[in-house]
Formats: sequence, C-alpha cells, structure tokens
Amino acid sequence: GIIDSEDLPLNISREMLQHNRILASIKNASVKKILGELQDLKKDKEKYDEFYMEFSRPLKEGVYQDFNSRDTLLELLQFKSTKEEGFSGFAGYKERMKPEQKAIYYITGEKEQNLRNSPLLEAYKEKDIEVFIMDEDIDEIVIPSIGKYKDVELKPVNRSDAADDLKTDEDKKSEKKIGPLIKKIKKVLGDEVKDVRASARLSDSPSCIVADEDDPTVQMQHLLKSMGQTDMPEVKPILEINPGHEIVQKLVDSDNDEATEDAGRLLLEQALLLEGVQLKDPSGFVKRLNKVLTKSL
Repeated sequence: GIIDSEDLPLNISREMLQHNRILASIKNASVKKILGELQDLKKDKEKYDEFYMEFSRPLKEGVYQDFNSRDTLLELLQFKSTKEEGFSGFAGYKERMKPEQKAIYYITGEKEQNLRNSPLLEAYKEKDIEVFIMDEDIDEIVIPSIGKYKDVELKPVNRSDAADDLKTDEDKKSEKKIGPLIKKIKKVLGDEVKDVRASARLSDSPSCIVADEDDPTVQMQHLLKSMGQTDMPEVKPILEINPGHEIVQKLVDSDNDEATEDAGRLLLEQALLLEGVQLKDPSGFVKRLNKVLTKSL
C-alpha cells in the first residue's frame, strides 16, 4: 500500500529520514495499524495459520527489535507443539499448563521431525508436559531474549537446569547409585565434556548432551558458524546418562574397565550424533561400535 503525507520535507537524506519526527509518527501509526489488523485476522485460525506460515520470521524479528510492540507481537507468535495439532501461542500453552508446572518448555533445532524424536523430550512426554517445537533458526536468538511470558519463565529443554523441575526423590537415589560409574566415565572422557551427570529427562534413551546454563547450545553454535563466526572457542557439552537404562545398569555392575571405557565413549558419541554434531574421530567410533557388536553376537 501507499502512505501519503504532505508534511515530509522535499530534500531528504537517510540521516534526515532516520531522525524525522513526522516519519517516526507515520512509522508508529503504521505499525499499530498493521498489528491491529493481524489481531483481527488471528480470530480466524485457519486464515491466520496460513499467513503465519509465510510471515512468522518478520514477526519474530519484531519481537527482538521493537521493544515498544513486544507485548502485542508475543500474542501473535505461534509454534508447533507436542500436544496440539497445528500452531499454538503462548496464551494457549499457559492455559493448558499443569497446576504444578513451573515453566513454558521449548526445544529448538533444524528439523521438526528430529526435534519430535529427540531424547530430550522423553520425560516431558512421560509426564504429559507440553513442549513447543521451534524449528526456525531465528528462534534460537529470539526466544531466549523474551525470558518470560507474563509471569511464566520460558525454558529450553536442551539446557542443564531445565530438568531440575522434573527431579523426584527416586531420581536423587538413582544419582547416588550410579555415582561411581559417573566418576569412571568422567575420567575416560576427560576434557571432551564439561561434566557427566545422571539424567532426570531420559526414559528410553541411555544418554543425551545438554548445554550448561551460560553456554551456547549446539543449535546456537551451528547458527553462529553459518553466519561466519568460525573463530568461536570450543564449547564442551554436558553428558547426561539415564540411570534406569539397561546399558547403564550393566555398566554399574561391570568390573571390565575396557568395556566401561568403550561404552562411555559410545554414550557420548551417539548423543553428539543425535544433536547433529560431527564426530572428531568417526573411525574410532566405528571401531568401538564394531567391537561392542562383535561381543554381543
């Protein structure tokens, strides 16, 4: 469309336009008008979903860049979900939260199907807790900048502290039981990882990797590298192992140091692969895998 104004100066420059009070007023009025139209469109879910599939990125950029319009824009954001068909917004998630639930949980990554199958979601599915699926690269930058929706914290499930909300007394007992094994695996892996911990977020998988609270996630590292930041310092993951998994339980009872070393490395390597991380020593991974397969046959 065209916005007409008789008050703009004839002699214009980029600097003049950036600091022109009339243009600023036009901009604010235009943004307000457009957001109002989108709020009306949102009442028709089918039409808004169709619009959102095409223009979700500019709306998310607006959340990051336009602080004055942030609250309105937050209500226009929508995401795929582990529980709802199609798209859902923050308000809908908040209404569906369990009484004891402390946060709005989300997972970021490149492909929707990979995210839905991620081991990081296992405990949330088991406890029937909804998780937003965020598969646009911009989500990795925008969503952490939001922090909270209303009074509810937004928590990424691929960070180390996210699973603290899920811990039970039984989990704490399991941590103590596998303490000696964790020490062994820490010694084997050395500085390849930041830490090795018992996991409260896994139910079916033996292991996963997560980012420490202040470290960039694997997805953020991929994004930064794709933007040309190739001189990033190495960020080491935290390896979490599942105390209830058969592999881990067998390792607890094993006195075979060689088998424990191979298994410890495989637990890390398979977790890295699931997060899309390229292994530093793929041939070593294959040798260890073949050795374990040979012994199991």
